[in-house]
Amino acid sequence: MKLKLALSAALLMGGLSQASIASESDIVASVNGHDISKSTLQFYALERRQGNPKSKVPTEQLIDDLINMQLLKEEAHKKKLDKTVDFEKRMDFINLSMLSQVAMVNYLDSNPIPEASLKKEYDQRIGEVKIVELKASHILLKDEEKAKEVIELLNKGGDFAELAKKHSTGPTGPKGGDLGWFTPQRMVPEFSQAVLALKDGEYTPQAIRTQFGLHIILRAAERVGTPPSFESVKQKINATLEQQHIQKHIQQLRKSATITLSKNNVNK
Repeated sequence: MKLKLALSAALLMGGLSQASIASESDIVASVNGHDISKSTLQFYALERRQGNPKSKVPTEQLIDDLINMQLLKEEAHKKKLDKTVDFEKRMDFINLSMLSQVAMVNYLDSNPIPEASLKKEYDQRIGEVKIVELKASHILLKDEEKAKEVIELLNKGGDFAELAKKHSTGPTGPKGGDLGWFTPQRMVPEFSQAVLALKDGEYTPQAIRTQFGLHIILRAAERVGTPPSFESVKQKINATLEQQHIQKHIQQLRKSATITLSKNNVNK
């Protein structure tokens, strides 16, 4: 069973700790006698960041949003919208969602992934895997007739770099089509497969079509690449193992639970 953490990792994995959330006594605004605390502001900021991680919303705007939300909340209470069946059902779901996520955080905090397990996963997935890096140049063209024309010039001994400077429509044209060193995963599959099929010094006898156009590719060299360090990928590995960890925990909970499905209502 796949299960997503619906709120931001920052909010759930670290934001719930008492050390990182401000005291309720730290007030940032007051609306009709109702205080808006700094902790509320912090939670709201984390929630906004989840929607757009690159967004940097000014604190003043966040506070203004919270003031508007408080005013709308007060209006909802006056109209007794919080007493409707729809609202109660929504709150039931929010309670279900939040408590289940808090339970996940609590489990992971109480059962952290050991450093040895992180290192073992790194060695299996990255550290002991041979990384291939390729060096190649290409001439990017728009139509097949032009591609055939350039390949014919290459067959007659034409200089690849000079032909790239003259004919390539890609951004590397002025540099003779040089793409530098790259891993196959960085390029679209059609391009990488073509380079891997060549020997050093060979170029593709026909143009390779990708989403970017037609490529005449010259393979220059291959070398063994350096994998990323353990520290640079440690957090990503930890996040992956935590997902697996929580899935195993949920499976254990399901085994000890009594679960029945109402066939009459499942498909309604």
